[in-house]
Amino acid sequence: MVSSARQAIACILLIFSALVYARAQTTAEKGPNSTIAGKVTVKGKGVPGIGVSLTLMEASNASMTRHRGVTDDQGNYRITNVPPGKYTVMIAAAAFPPTDDFTSQKTVIVNKSETIEDVNFTLMRGGVITGRVTDPDGNPLIEEDINVIPANTQDRHSYPGHKTGRTDDRGVYRIFGLRPGRYTVAAGHDTSLGGVRGRAGYLRTFHPDTTEAANAIVIELDEGAEVANVDITVGRAVVRYSASGRIIDGETNRPLADIPYGVHMFVNSNSSSSMTTGAVSNSDGEFKLRNLGPGKYAVFIETPRNSEWRADPVHFEVTDQDVTGLIIKSSRGASASGVVVLEGTNDKAVYAKLIKGHLYAHVRNDRDERGSAPIASINPDGSFRVGGLQAGTLILGVSYGNSFRVVRLERDGVVYSQGVEIKEAEQVTGLRVIVSETNGTIRGVVKLEKGTASGHFRIAVRRLSENEAGPFSFGSGDSPEIDTRGQFVAEGLLPGTYEITAAYAPDMRTPWRRTKQQVVVTNGTVTNVTLTIDPDAPVPPRP
Repeated sequence: MVSSARQAIACILLIFSALVYARAQTTAEKGPNSTIAGKVTVKGKGVPGIGVSLTLMEASNASMTRHRGVTDDQGNYRITNVPPGKYTVMIAAAAFPPTDDFTSQKTVIVNKSETIEDVNFTLMRGGVITGRVTDPDGNPLIEEDINVIPANTQDRHSYPGHKTGRTDDRGVYRIFGLRPGRYTVAAGHDTSLGGVRGRAGYLRTFHPDTTEAANAIVIELDEGAEVANVDITVGRAVVRYSASGRIIDGETNRPLADIPYGVHMFVNSNSSSSMTTGAVSNSDGEFKLRNLGPGKYAVFIETPRNSEWRADPVHFEVTDQDVTGLIIKSSRGASASGVVVLEGTNDKAVYAKLIKGHLYAHVRNDRDERGSAPIASINPDGSFRVGGLQAGTLILGVSYGNSFRVVRLERDGVVYSQGVEIKEAEQVTGLRVIVSETNGTIRGVVKLEKGTASGHFRIAVRRLSENEAGPFSFGSGDSPEIDTRGQFVAEGLLPGTYEITAAYAPDMRTPWRRTKQQVVVTNGTVTNVTLTIDPDAPVPPRP
């Protein structure tokens, strides 16, 4: 019988193939093209049959390409006809966790007509943990979620995150591809996370039968080993409850229909999450949240676009019964209006792109709930008005890919570097949102003064400007990925002077050596830079 884990892998491969095929129909190739080659090994021996694929890392998103290959009998692969661009090289080897940098992907910047060799991956044979999950009566739990979790901080550092799986029709699970280490294994769910995909769930239970992580038995796993009979007996099923109420106009008490709503879940004092399902209030303004475990929540609504009103989330707590009678009252929100000004160019084509975008508003305050974030159109004359705002600190941004960025917010000649304070129901006028185009590029390479380039590299790009100290500095500080040859590209930059910091360490236990350099970036140009690091330079003391 095919296990649940194998079924999951088959689904992933099917989706992978579909995405690759779809991308093949739309990706245009622009020559001259290049080649990427490398080898996949385990203990120095090539591994055949490992899939290798490329993902194009564009300025605004990542998209899978049709460029892919498979390792041969010696573990070698070669992907040809690759257009210039920045790519992530990924391998599909679920049973073989990586040993180098603990990653199964590498960044490669491809230039015209070049052959890039030695994009290699060193793997190890993964370990396996398997067992069976049953209820208190000994019945198997089918399709129950399983979590294999590093047992302590040290293991978390060597293996970021954890592995998951599900039981089959016998209640049996098999989690493979694990790095050597110490693990705990749990079935079920944390009740503080709310609903469990609309079905009955069980309290998270660790092997063998405890709901307390501190009492879990730790599994010692060697490289390539299999530990069996890691069985779990769960306790009682988690009882699920509902919360219901109405959404009304705060002035007239009339019901508000077709209003999207969601729930904010407070996991603990330092963690929370929000969730929407696409549900809307009915003709009587009624809403209902289902499948809630015991815990603290807040129900919120999504105000319609260009709306003048808003509503505060309503907090409630679920204990041992359904919650009813919740009332969400709308009220007239604050508003902000003014004009968007394009700085640095008089090009009408650039301005035409700007007004096709939207202005989005975010209000920061000290409330423990999600703030309002409405959007507004930019009119042909640059004017805008956004309503339905909470009280707090107003920050504005422009949404049109990565083409524009707000660099200043002004009112009556005063620059508000930290945002504009706005009161309840206040109508703020006369704002000037200064926007600049962002199409500058820094292309560079990091080299060692002596020795090989093996080890760890980091790069940081920061714009130097007195107006970049506040919330409008989004995007002015960047950490672009550095590829296997020490190359990096920082795109979508504002004009100005930038400080580039490169850092190197032969391993993660060694202090970092750094070097800095300043460059000037202008719109529409590519600035090239080379940074050289002395690996033997003294490490400066911490300030």
